[in-house]
Amino acid sequence: MGSDSSSDQGTARSDAFQPENLEFVGYNARQHDLFFNSIQEYSSSIINFCAFTPRPMDIKFTSRVAKHLQRNSNLFVIIYKEIEPIGTLFLESPHRDMAHHRCSELGIGILTEYQYHETEAVERALNWAFDSAGLHRVEMNLPSWNMRVGKLCEKFRFQKEGTRKECLFKDGEWWDEVNMAILEKDWKQRQIEMKR
Repeated sequence: MGSDSSSDQGTARSDAFQPENLEFVGYNARQHDLFFNSIQEYSSSIINFCAFTPRPMDIKFTSRVAKHLQRNSNLFVIIYKEIEPIGTLFLESPHRDMAHHRCSELGIGILTEYQYHETEAVERALNWAFDSAGLHRVEMNLPSWNMRVGKLCEKFRFQKEGTRKECLFKDGEWWDEVNMAILEKDWKQRQIEMKR
């Protein structure tokens, strides 16, 4: 046990919340609403990742989105680099009647100039999902215009499971939605192989 035994009491933070270069901080409306609103206003966040109609989003709307994520996520954090917030990450829960299936949907949005930290953030989120939260499966649903994140997820052994053909409309074109997922056993196998 050693000096870290206080973590058993919940007084110390898990390693998952102290990535090497980043810090995950639990969402706090008073502290994070303006940042959460600003990241939703960035075209790289809304247009590249989200399938919503691109339009200006006021703080009332984004505060409701944040509250929804806070209520309906296993994990919803603001990602910090040193003292600056640089992004958001969540593992959204299914409806409580589906919780026994232990599945969650991963979402991440990082300001463009910090996107090189996505790998670290996703790795820590998956560590937390499978080692701390006891999840069995983590999913992502990606618009086909943003498969950059899909390539990142493939490095973590996410598998493409299906495609919803031409279900999204953007810039006068129809786009697919790509469904990807990773199972706990595949994550654990990857971890074993990484240690060799």
